[in-house]
Amino acid sequence: MPTEAMVLNTFDAVKMADLKPYEEKTKTESLIKPFKSEGKLAKTETDAKLGTTTWTLSNWTRVTFKKTDFKDDEITFAAISLGGVSVILDADYNKTRFTFDALLEAGIGGLSKTDLTHYLAGKQVGASSYVGGLTEGVSGTSSKKDLKTAMELIYLCFTDLNYNPESYNAYKIKKSAMQANIDSDPEYYFSNEHAKFINQKNPRFTGLEPTEKDWTNTDYKKAYDIYKQKFANAGNFHFYFVGNINEVQLKNEVLQYIASLPTTGKSSTFKDTGYRPVEEGYTKVYKKGKEPKSLVTISYSGEAPYNEKEAMALSALGEVATIKVLEKLREDESGIYGGGASGSFSKIPYNAYDFSVNFPCGPENVDKLTKSAMAELQKFIDNGPEQKDLDKYKEEEYNEYNTSLKDNGFWLQWISQNQVDGSDKYNILNYPDKLKALTVKDLQDVAKKYLSKGRSIAVLMPEDGREKTKKAGPAN
Repeated sequence: MPTEAMVLNTFDAVKMADLKPYEEKTKTESLIKPFKSEGKLAKTETDAKLGTTTWTLSNWTRVTFKKTDFKDDEITFAAISLGGVSVILDADYNKTRFTFDALLEAGIGGLSKTDLTHYLAGKQVGASSYVGGLTEGVSGTSSKKDLKTAMELIYLCFTDLNYNPESYNAYKIKKSAMQANIDSDPEYYFSNEHAKFINQKNPRFTGLEPTEKDWTNTDYKKAYDIYKQKFANAGNFHFYFVGNINEVQLKNEVLQYIASLPTTGKSSTFKDTGYRPVEEGYTKVYKKGKEPKSLVTISYSGEAPYNEKEAMALSALGEVATIKVLEKLREDESGIYGGGASGSFSKIPYNAYDFSVNFPCGPENVDKLTKSAMAELQKFIDNGPEQKDLDKYKEEEYNEYNTSLKDNGFWLQWISQNQVDGSDKYNILNYPDKLKALTVKDLQDVAKKYLSKGRSIAVLMPEDGREKTKKAGPAN
């Protein structure tokens, strides 16, 4: 906390300062100086089923677009390249892991982040670049009239990211201040400590958020150089545009900006680092906070060959389990005020499944409600879910699907998924039939296969622990 003397000195400093009115910088008329593009359209392909057109450009970039009428004045877009931080050496990863999010704080095209905000005022457009776990890219939205500005932003994200250590240091200070606040939050502590436990064999993981030690170890220049290297090869990127598109306008802007992006002619993809989380059955108890609140996570995870039908069934089982967990634990046991379950199957960077049940409760109810939740899961293994619960899930999925079909972002995600994980590009069209085909037996089969072994339990307890609760927590 500041002392009285520090506050008085601050007032004195302001009194003596030579303060001048704020002056607007010279207004920026254009993000990019006009230039002549040598880019050409090399190939055009159409997909009648999806309603998409794909252009291959002379610099090897690919552009897929879908014209829709869902919104009069919206275009969503993304550019995706495979690789991300998965291809970075461990030592470099640990120096840059928390730094990539700070790169755009420096601005682009010689404009600071504040200057860029002023320039875009009144425009309906935005774009940002990223370097993620398995991919790097750009994403954003635009109105029809601001498509040219969107293309300029994309072009600058690839070619002219500012280098500004001062903006990076300001970002570090801001994040460090935020970290000081969340460190004392019991739920964050629980998530962070448990994440460190299950990633104990992974030298690339130090925590969910950066510590002071992490910030000391970061290398802004290294992250900047990696970014520049990745975005110097536009030929490894696939661009997607979905919305109320004027094809002639889009083609002109694509040939001007995307076709002129630099390329190395090399292709790259992500890689499996080989590190795996702790999966064998365990019980871990974490203590934090003074309030009599606990959190319980029951999980099952591991590697297994990917199967699309099983993936859908496991996801459905998670939703159905949520119905039963809430019904049993909240209504019958009156012991929780939230909670749920989820199931998923991932294809990349390796095939793996994950199923978990989570709920908050009072510390005195941890044992009872944990056993009750596991008993509900055992019913799925023994008998499968009730048909009425599966039907309820299907109805909700159908409704959500039909609503999402009128959303540009939904289509953008689905048509780009094939590039990322090799999934069937027509999944967006076939999903209703596959959903309809799911049976109670399908869900029972995945319950038997994936919920009969390797159960793990993590519990958050208050710092006074079990001493002030009625019963002891789950046994190790």
